[in-house]
Amino acid sequence: MPYQDSYIAKIREYIGHDFKLVMPTIDIIIEQAGKLMLVYNRDFNGWSFPGGYVEPEMAWADNAVREAEEEAGVIVQPEDLQLIGSISGPGYRAKYPNGDETQLFTNIFLTSIVQAESATIDETEIDAKRWMTPTEIAEIKLTFAGQAVYDAYQKYRITGEPQLIAQKD
Repeated sequence: MPYQDSYIAKIREYIGHDFKLVMPTIDIIIEQAGKLMLVYNRDFNGWSFPGGYVEPEMAWADNAVREAEEEAGVIVQPEDLQLIGSISGPGYRAKYPNGDETQLFTNIFLTSIVQAESATIDETEIDAKRWMTPTEIAEIKLTFAGQAVYDAYQKYRITGEPQLIAQKD
């Protein structure tokens, strides 16, 4: 959902921009043929996985489905998502170009079941999307959140266990 229509935008209307918000967020890793879907996020000038703030009227998995479609044009189903990790901690926060700060609490979902894909992306925040191999990902600039999510994904692939990551300052 574009920022101007989001729950966060409505909160900011009431409290202004000087207060750090605590925000639940999701990221979704979509695998296909040895590649992962990444999006280029202009706010943080780097590549990341589709994701964003949780809208209060939606469940975690429904938010992941929404972000996959909005940011990457990829249609997935909630029942095909697997929770593979969670990231939080004092070092896991975002500061936006307009000065807004948020303390993030992220759940990471994984799927390899894609229903459909279109060329559509949310052009209000995303400049591009691309399927990438791990070798390609190692050569690009990931956002702070993109790197944290990718690290959790790699650990999950090694252990098969959901990752609980606490980012320190």
